Amino acid sequence: MKNGGVVVTQTAFKEVSVNGSTQPAHVLHAIDSRTGQYYAIPIVHNAINANDLKKVKAPKDPNHLADQNEHGLRVFDPGFSNTAVSESKITYIDGQEGTIQYRGYPLQDIIGKKKFIDVAHLLIWGKWPSTEEAQGFQERLNRVPLLDYRVFHVIHSFPKDGAIVGMQIAGLSCLQSLDMSAVPAHTAKALYIRNPKRVDEQIVRVLASLSMITAASYCHHVSIAFKPPRADLSLVENFLFMCGFVETDTGLPSSRHVNILERLWVLVADHEMTCSTAALLQTASSLPDVISCLISAFAAGTGPLHGGAIEVAYKHIGEIGSVDNIPARLAAVKSGKDRLYGYGHRVYRVTDPRFTFISEILGELAEEIEKDPLLKVALALDKAAAEDEYFISRKLRPNADLFAAFVYKALGFPPEFILAISAVSRSQGFLAHWKEAMEGSPRIWRPSQLYTGDLFKKMDE
Repeated sequence: MKNGGVVVTQTAFKEVSVNGSTQPAHVLHAIDSRTGQYYAIPIVHNAINANDLKKVKAPKDPNHLADQNEHGLRVFDPGFSNTAVSESKITYIDGQEGTIQYRGYPLQDIIGKKKFIDVAHLLIWGKWPSTEEAQGFQERLNRVPLLDYRVFHVIHSFPKDGAIVGMQIAGLSCLQSLDMSAVPAHTAKALYIRNPKRVDEQIVRVLASLSMITAASYCHHVSIAFKPPRADLSLVENFLFMCGFVETDTGLPSSRHVNILERLWVLVADHEMTCSTAALLQTASSLPDVISCLISAFAAGTGPLHGGAIEVAYKHIGEIGSVDNIPARLAAVKSGKDRLYGYGHRVYRVTDPRFTFISEILGELAEEIEKDPLLKVALALDKAAAEDEYFISRKLRPNADLFAAFVYKALGFPPEFILAISAVSRSQGFLAHWKEAMEGSPRIWRPSQLYTGDLFKKMDE
């Protein structure tokens, strides 16, 4: 076939040669109706390279100059609804089948068998740690110094009822300023790209410091004294310890609650390319320090279309008041007068695989739930929705993040703190994505736009 100067040969679609160059076996055959030009676009991993579309050019359109036809075809994809922006080996999700895999290991094979320290090591360094490696990782975390007094001062400058994620972000910003040698622009050096030693040092420093910053923010919020972490406790144990969640007889966190938090943090360790992960990677592409990247992720997570949706859902559940009012709320939802927050997910078309395990955890907290009126309403609401044909037919299933929030509430954390504690649990995944980004080639993310405004307007004289 010869069309528009491009010579294409085909053999039963098994291989394609374009202008004498052999292409992969899978090819998208495209003809531009504007020019009649034929293009053979390689398909790799069920995706085409957007840069290949730059070859699809047309004459300049004098009536639509901003379309820039002569620069090549662009992809218009608001919200990245069908655009892969990076390659990753960290987490795989299949929303149609309802599966999650960390580094190729199915989630159901990990829960209850591996602890936070193991999964964090797997996500960040790509392999399960040996006993010695896990111990060494934990010891490095425990050697991270206690927060500088100025970090505590920054957190305490917030109103006690202020945004706790704001306290986290401010605490991280102060931590960043205390070591300007770790800030690339300040040192005029690209400190982290393809420098695994420096990357790993920052990962350990920030993972431990974030746990302290978040615990300090919680203590300020509820007006209790912050307890410095202990060198003989794990990161999860220390988090509960610093927040004051200890038993009166031992002065240590309940082993039952530690086990629950370990499993929950494994369940929510990473969730692939979420809005907040994309925000982190967008920032990382300009090669700043890891704290700047985490702040971007945390800020993205506060929106009501992302992590902030959990706080919205809690407020709506609280408005129901009692279990007796649930039928009226569901009727309002089905009539289009209201919305059931916390149900439905952009990725999953079946039950979120994390939901089953979180439900099991909630079953272990039945005694705590029975004492909490809000949780009793929430779980009764879920039971009613799960048995209602309206929600069943529309595949409106509960969001696992909402049910994870129920676990935190049952453990005793207030709803307004759940987004902050969720950020800590997800930090292992965030840091894994940052490390992976620093292993690649520097390339700043610079999305394009379609300009649809006026051109060459004249000023009023």
